[in-house]
Amino acid sequence: MLVTFSPDETRSGGSVALIARPDGVTLRLQSYDRKYSVPHDLAHFVAEREFRMAQGFWGSVASGVVFASMRVVAGRPRHDAARRSRAILAANQRHIMLAEVVAGAVHRALDDGDQSAPAALTAAWGTIGTGAPPFDPARGAAAVGRLRELRDQWQTLPPGGELALAWDVPVKPAATVPQARRRGDTARRGGGRR
Repeated sequence: MLVTFSPDETRSGGSVALIARPDGVTLRLQSYDRKYSVPHDLAHFVAEREFRMAQGFWGSVASGVVFASMRVVAGRPRHDAARRSRAILAANQRHIMLAEVVAGAVHRALDDGDQSAPAALTAAWGTIGTGAPPFDPARGAAAVGRLRELRDQWQTLPPGGELALAWDVPVKPAATVPQARRRGDTARRGGGRR
């Protein structure tokens, strides 16, 4: 999946991400965040990719989820796209929440400058879970370093400039979506009325 981030030229602040999914569908994600040095969606992308989070926000998008803040701008979605999106979203809900916590900690560590990323990640995990986190907090330094590099590129983009990033985390198989039953299916399989 290729995600292209660009400043939103039509608004004073915010960003736009064009998402070219493996299924041929291209989505547009509008972001309204202006208080950070990089868009929150970009911080999510970096954190999830560095931590190999296949079922977070971006992994869910790669698998077929279309969030309410997105719209299809090219390609043809599957006939069952909405149902499939809901099923994947339901299956990945805990992972998406974890991704939000991890991305938030990485983003804050970047903007705070002096905060230790591993300590921030461990503290963030404590807000939603107990015991050892299901990720290695030591990877936080690499995530913040990568986000810092992209922040520097983001802040020097010329008008109309963009950052194109590849999502290289393997997609988890999509949640099984039950097919709608057609009238008479039960009878053809030997059950039901004859």
